[in-house]
Amino acid sequence: MYRTLSELKSLVDCLIEQQGENATCVSFIYTKEDIYQEDWDTGEEVIISDDDKNQVLEEVGNTDYIYQQISELIDDETRQIRNKTHT
Repeated sequence: MYRTLSELKSLVDCLIEQQGENATCVSFIYTKEDIYQEDWDTGEEVIISDDDKNQVLEEVGNTDYIYQQISELIDDETRQIRNKTHT
């Protein structure tokens, strides 16, 4: 999901209000600081514009594959826990 940090803060504030500040959650946050590339020959960092970094984050955030994988993991873990408690 692609959001600004301000939008994310608003969402988190709403979730805290609904579920309480000690509710558990899982999160993965990537920002433009996580978008970098090194030149294979020199090992030096390649300069990537903020526009290009934003485009990378938008593409990743709008990729259904990630959400499908997370849903499958949640389903698998839930099934394993339920199987442990019912045996």
